[in-house]
Amino acid sequence: MKPRITLAHTETYTGKSLELIEHDSRFYLESVGTQVDAAHLGYPCQELVSMLSRPFRPARKPRILFLGLGFGHGVQAACQALPQEKASFVIFPEAPDLAQLLNKHLPTDPLDDERCFLDLDHQPWNPIPPDYAGSQAIVADLDQLQAIAPQSWSINKLSVFHNFFDTIKVGGLVGLLMNRQNHELEKNLRKCGFEVITEMSPLSEKSKKNRTLCLARKGHYQGHRS
Repeated sequence: MKPRITLAHTETYTGKSLELIEHDSRFYLESVGTQVDAAHLGYPCQELVSMLSRPFRPARKPRILFLGLGFGHGVQAACQALPQEKASFVIFPEAPDLAQLLNKHLPTDPLDDERCFLDLDHQPWNPIPPDYAGSQAIVADLDQLQAIAPQSWSINKLSVFHNFFDTIKVGGLVGLLMNRQNHELEKNLRKCGFEVITEMSPLSEKSKKNRTLCLARKGHYQGHRS
């Protein structure tokens, strides 16, 4: 049996431990024995960001906000989907040095694009500051965030969704990734003025397990997966 190797250890903004693990040539992020993300399980997030980015291909300066970094699956997908020179991808990471650890230990740097910006002053669990008003989209993996969130944190609050609504432009999108569909969450998004659709995506290209992709549009959503 191949050993599990702890490559690096850090602490999240919430004071929880976060470890970068390698096992059988695969990489994982774990916190207190709970898997937060895995380098080989980025397919649903990539699907979500690909869908979310499609309406913004004509935009000159699209800005996408990422609540959490994980292994950077979503950021990499956005960089590929939106080639505009003046696009910007802003990440609120889970730990201040997470990006440095990934760059040091992974075969490729997930943030190897000059359009990526790490905002180390704002945590992914806190309200998005007014400086980012007028953004095109917000992306979050809810299970990933919940695994290391403050004890009282929940994204499923009207105050959170009102903050999202105020942050993005008319026609902007909120993309949420979760293990199971959450009808109450969808109901609260609609209460805050979003049009909501959900789709399913396999955990990996060959997996029979699915994750839920939730897209909430500020206005009427007309896009669909091609």
